[in-house]
Amino acid sequence: FEQKLFEKPSAVACDRTRQMVCGNMAELGDSAFGNGLLVCMVVDPEAGSPQSPGADSDAGASLRHRRHRLLAGGLTLAGLVACGALAGLVASSEAEPEAPSRITVARLPGVAVPRRLASSGNVQNVGVACKAAVPGDQCHEKVQWAMQHGIREHRDWYPAWLTETSSFADFQLALHDDPVALCPRPCGAQEHTDPENSIGLLPSVGYETSGRVVSQGMWCSAPEPAQGWALNGCPMDAAGAVATEVKILTYNLFWWNLFGIRRGNGGSAGRLIAEASSPAKFDVMGFQECEGIAKVMEDGGLIGEYGALVGPHAMCVAFRKTSWTLLSDGAQDVGEDRNDQWYGTRAVMWIRLQNKVTNSTLLFVNHHGPLPVGTGGRCGGEATAYNVLKIIASEARTGDAVVLVGDFNAGPESQTLQHLDSRMNRVYSGSSFGGVDNVLSNCASVVGSRNLGSGGSDHDALEVTLRI
Repeated sequence: FEQKLFEKPSAVACDRTRQMVCGNMAELGDSAFGNGLLVCMVVDPEAGSPQSPGADSDAGASLRHRRHRLLAGGLTLAGLVACGALAGLVASSEAEPEAPSRITVARLPGVAVPRRLASSGNVQNVGVACKAAVPGDQCHEKVQWAMQHGIREHRDWYPAWLTETSSFADFQLALHDDPVALCPRPCGAQEHTDPENSIGLLPSVGYETSGRVVSQGMWCSAPEPAQGWALNGCPMDAAGAVATEVKILTYNLFWWNLFGIRRGNGGSAGRLIAEASSPAKFDVMGFQECEGIAKVMEDGGLIGEYGALVGPHAMCVAFRKTSWTLLSDGAQDVGEDRNDQWYGTRAVMWIRLQNKVTNSTLLFVNHHGPLPVGTGGRCGGEATAYNVLKIIASEARTGDAVVLVGDFNAGPESQTLQHLDSRMNRVYSGSSFGGVDNVLSNCASVVGSRNLGSGGSDHDALEVTLRI
């Protein structure tokens, strides 16, 4: 390097150091490196280091020189760690990278090396693993309070199967869908259902295949459904079925901008949801680019009425727990971004619900599709669509209504939507970015639908009411 330790580096030296330490990240610009994220440290080994007054021995000078070299090395190592942390933060961001027409605010580009999953041919399960809450966790604190105070003082807040003598794991399970506690599902916990709503375990819908496999040799390879197999028969068609109206929302929240840069824009997203909740309230809501479901619920004044779960890749779902009981939930990877816009794998998350009045059951599936828009990503649109359908077929039970929502990063002309359309009913589409926001169902009986506007996001929130 070109300058002595602790002296102000030249622009050339700083740029060279920046490239050496951070792997040619100079394109991030002075706005990033000028705020202390990277300290530019340079040493001129030929010039030596400043000597203390009276230090005239060659041995002493050499020792001090080595000390300065060691110090410089230590600081450089710290810089490497800092750069690694910066790269990790950028790589772990679940915000969707915009194409040029979508960029509204300058962002740091993704610099992570693309991750490759094992080519096992199996869809990856990325749901949050079961975990027991431990002291120090937010969940542990909430469980302790519920056991000591909540169940006695607010009995109506908790399911009927939970009692004052229930175990810690049972309380944690009861708080699994609490938008504030955000408890993981405890390991080994026995599932419970309110006795008056118990329906027994029904067989899954099942996935019949043609024998053809798309994207062979990739982790996301998927079998094609058999000809005639579809998810477009609504349970209400059965004789004697009781109809239930379900009000659905799908909303990409543009989190990195709306909440990260604009600090929530005065709660605009939550207020949009609250304003659309009259006269009928939403039953189930699916969010993409969602990194804090409790904040959205709080802004909309919905925190006490809704249960919520956080999934992988910045996806969230919320359901009206005064009307619905959570039966099961999970998440799995179904696709992956292409290398030129790689932010990682993409998943679906689902919840299965039972209506407390009619006993109707609903499988609600939330999806944020792979990039680039309209391509289906690295796996392709056909494989992504089939992986979504296969998971639905595995999780849906006979008699379930099925609703699939999300920002698919795929419009009506894409392979993804065309293959989904051939097996399900697309009941509503938005207009943002060519119609990437969609609602599909096995039921086609639409009571009403509307575009609610953006609420500060770069996507519009969509509302659909179905009769199931």
